[in-house]
Amino acid sequence: MVRDARPTVAACPAAATPVATHGALAVDGPTLVDQCGGPVQLKGVSSMWLNWESKGFAESKSGLQYMRDNWKLSVIRAAMGIESGAGNQGGYLTGAANQASILSKVNTIVQNAIDLGVYVIIDWHTQNAVNQKADAVSFFTSMAQKWGKYPNVIFEPFNEPLNVTWAQVKPYHQAVVQAIRGQGSNNIIVLGTTTYSQDVDLAAADPVPGTNLMYTLHFYACTHGTTIRNRADKAIAAGLPIFITEFGATPADGGLVSKGDNYICKNDTNYWFDWIAKNSLSAVAWKLEQCTDTSCILASSAPVDGPWPDNQLSTDANSVEIRPTLLQGGGHGLFIVSWLRQ
Repeated sequence: MVRDARPTVAACPAAATPVATHGALAVDGPTLVDQCGGPVQLKGVSSMWLNWESKGFAESKSGLQYMRDNWKLSVIRAAMGIESGAGNQGGYLTGAANQASILSKVNTIVQNAIDLGVYVIIDWHTQNAVNQKADAVSFFTSMAQKWGKYPNVIFEPFNEPLNVTWAQVKPYHQAVVQAIRGQGSNNIIVLGTTTYSQDVDLAAADPVPGTNLMYTLHFYACTHGTTIRNRADKAIAAGLPIFITEFGATPADGGLVSKGDNYICKNDTNYWFDWIAKNSLSAVAWKLEQCTDTSCILASSAPVDGPWPDNQLSTDANSVEIRPTLLQGGGHGLFIVSWLRQ
């Protein structure tokens, strides 16, 4: 379908922080707009699973200030792991102590973002939220009561739906949206889509009713390319607002050394960056952590509270394209931060 051209809107005057500049965000058709009514693009990074993080990088206020001032970061994502079991130890739903620990981390990240004028995403980080609806409704009700009046806060109720249909996911989203809106919050809510948040075209065919709702698209550039962008183009043409709450310049597993996948794909990611810019989409890179995975942004020497200059970032093999030769690089950190600064 052909949409009318958006009328020219004066940009908000630059202020000291991203939130001071852009204020309360809203959705206008397929576009995220700021308090002046103009399109706004947020760019930032996600925490590691908060129940897995090696150190509290994402909870560091001085670290967040450094990223805001030196990386031009405008949004941070708090990825709170939910369940237990293989790969998810110590999640939010694994007992009172773990719940209190993760809740404290989320609240710290949110408060720091408010203090520093940065946007923040509260992410229910799981593939199984359809089976956790009552817990998620309770959690997001509480979060909306506590934080829903702040323009900084964005809610993400379902990270990556897997092995479920959109017909199953949609009622879950409706319940969480109703809970948040019931607390008087009209903040942006980003709704996960099926198959690791890639089926945005299915959501476009049957969207959740409501205002200020966006839909999640995730990609890892070594694995996901034209096919996923074509789906997203179809969704955008249908008027669906998209927010990329997680991506990497790596394989879909995050660049695991144990699988021999520790490489990055700069050219493939640049195709994505061009497409993101063309569509003025917001995007958040995975992940603010130091580890051997190539999706870890920080080098092993990075101090928990910053500063994180370029020599504290993971880097690929001498800035040389790694795919298809599959030379082993250190990570996508410097590449990602260079994009944030653009």
